[in-house]
Amino acid sequence: MVFRSCSFKFTLVSMVFMASCAAVSGLTAPAQTEGIGVIEPKGILEELAPDGVPASSLKLKPLEKARAIRLLKSVKRNETDLDRKQLANYFLATLGHDYELNLEELLTVWRGCVTNDFGHSCNEDTADLLIKLRKQGHKGILRPLLEGWRYSDGALAEILGDFYGESLERNPKEFVTTLTRFPPKDQKGICELAGGGDGGGMSPETERRVLTSLKVIGGDVANRSARSVRAGINDSDNASSDQPRVQRQTN
Repeated sequence: MVFRSCSFKFTLVSMVFMASCAAVSGLTAPAQTEGIGVIEPKGILEELAPDGVPASSLKLKPLEKARAIRLLKSVKRNETDLDRKQLANYFLATLGHDYELNLEELLTVWRGCVTNDFGHSCNEDTADLLIKLRKQGHKGILRPLLEGWRYSDGALAEILGDFYGESLERNPKEFVTTLTRFPPKDQKGICELAGGGDGGGMSPETERRVLTSLKVIGGDVANRSARSVRAGINDSDNASSDQPRVQRQTN
């Protein structure tokens, strides 16, 4: 009986000792999470942005979120490619980690593009990431995005025009209030871009809602906006199709 007791104690002590060694040496198997597997830091971008298209929002469990943040921080520290660093900024902001810092880093790139007439290292991807953050409900992004209208062309014009039109439809008071911070020439250009949308112009239903809202708001800025939206729609109609569209609101 004494022998069996000693044997049991020896076995138990051995198991505890082996477990302790494994923990110290880092051999303990990492907890597996659903959605984010065991991947290298750089692989987190491919995991969260399949085919290079970032998700508009993320729904991760607590362990998944913690792991994603750790990997994204590593990407920010070590990545040299601007586009990939911006993706890391976007996902960290979306996950609420150092939100102000990551947003400001995206805005710094965007403001540099606006100031430098979208020169080297500038493309529409920065605008797309900022628009996604804006649609998540983050404030303070509308004005910087409106400032980009001056240099919008091609794909960027389509992205901004579509966003401007949607913002004007969903939040007309905020849009008009933000426009008051711009000179009339800029107000006109922004709203013409909004009227043109993604290049195909506003739908008649959206136009009716937008013009009705602007009429209710009233004042010089709202009236100027309404005229400019119509002008943008007409320009889009003339450029995109020879077929007449549904008769539009004129009052």
